[in-house]
Amino acid sequence: MNFETRYKSHHNSSGLIGKYYPQRRVAENEFLNKLNEKPKDVPRAVYVHTPYCDKICSFCNLNREQLSGSLDSYADYLVSEFDRYGQYRYFKEKSVDVVYFGGGTPTVYKNDQLEKVLQSVNRNIKFSKGYEFTLETTLHNLNDEKIELMNRYGVNRLSVGIQSFSDDGRKFYNRTYSKNETIDRLAKLKEKFNGEVCIDIIYNYPNQRVEDVVEDAKIIKKLDLGSASFYSLMVHEGSTLSQDIKEEKVKIQENLKKERELHDAFVKELTADSNYYVLELTKIAKKGRDRYKYIKTRNFGGDTFPIGVGAGGNVDNISVFRMKKEMSMFVEKSEYEQRLDRFSGLFQFPQIEKDMVDEILNSEEKVVFKDLISELKDSKFILESDKEYSLTEDGLFWGNNISREILITIVEKTLGLTKK
Repeated sequence: MNFETRYKSHHNSSGLIGKYYPQRRVAENEFLNKLNEKPKDVPRAVYVHTPYCDKICSFCNLNREQLSGSLDSYADYLVSEFDRYGQYRYFKEKSVDVVYFGGGTPTVYKNDQLEKVLQSVNRNIKFSKGYEFTLETTLHNLNDEKIELMNRYGVNRLSVGIQSFSDDGRKFYNRTYSKNETIDRLAKLKEKFNGEVCIDIIYNYPNQRVEDVVEDAKIIKKLDLGSASFYSLMVHEGSTLSQDIKEEKVKIQENLKKERELHDAFVKELTADSNYYVLELTKIAKKGRDRYKYIKTRNFGGDTFPIGVGAGGNVDNISVFRMKKEMSMFVEKSEYEQRLDRFSGLFQFPQIEKDMVDEILNSEEKVVFKDLISELKDSKFILESDKEYSLTEDGLFWGNNISREILITIVEKTLGLTKK
């Protein structure tokens, strides 16, 4: 098994099953009725989207826009959504394991706006023991008052968009602050914030050196950060970067040798002393620290309740996407889609338990899967033990391709389709 193009995101290997099944749109009433049923005993997350930033990163084309006015109305909208849904059995009768504020930049709000949003979360949600409450943020959007607010209202995890500590990298990504100031601000943030501080790293910008990613990893260890996500730069149409470096874009996407060198150097350095380990295809965490419950909930068959324009998720078998404040789309997923989505989610992690595979797949699917595993082992992507499958170094680098290949092959062969 060989791959020529690397898929760099889990989005490339998820949501594929829908193309084989016609989607059945359902009315909002069906969704609301489900919220008044007895809640199922599954892990549950709430995802809250803020589609605004006060500074746009050069590589970004996500669901966001540059802030040009007050966010009072949007903050009030989020408050009203929490107050609205908080009246249903779904929230009244069962606790929530994860709350995740993504964006955009969820800390772009003024202090009073952020406080009323956090108050509405606490007013309408019961947190489970060991809950995880994350806000994505940039360093320049934080101040002492916001940090104190987050401490007061139970936020216990921050995901900070650093992208690179290198001065050249920070300039390329349109980041605020120099390398030294970034390190200093992260150190002070760790002192003031009561929870876990995690960061994002994006590698493979033009002319980046192996020494740069090794230095990034060393700084992460020195600062004793809870985890680091690490993604290879993706140049999306619609981003500033796609307009500014068209020639470099080709180099970035096609130079797999450089991408692999940078990837492996970062992983090797950060995991060198065994204090950090690969938690997920694109995340390295410190042992006993960041658990990243949000991604586990999404990939292991839990609910993700979406709030905010641009938010997507699901409650049981109904997928939800919030297109506008007063417009959402509701789609019913078949048992087959839910089952195979959960199966695909297993392969976002470096170890896959055999018992979980056996629990999900039917007998026909297991036959196809066994042949795929044999091929992946021959290609040195996977190792097999009595209880689990483990991705090798090659398997980790090509993880999203492997996940996609396994899912498409199983679906198409068991449905009698020709795999392309």
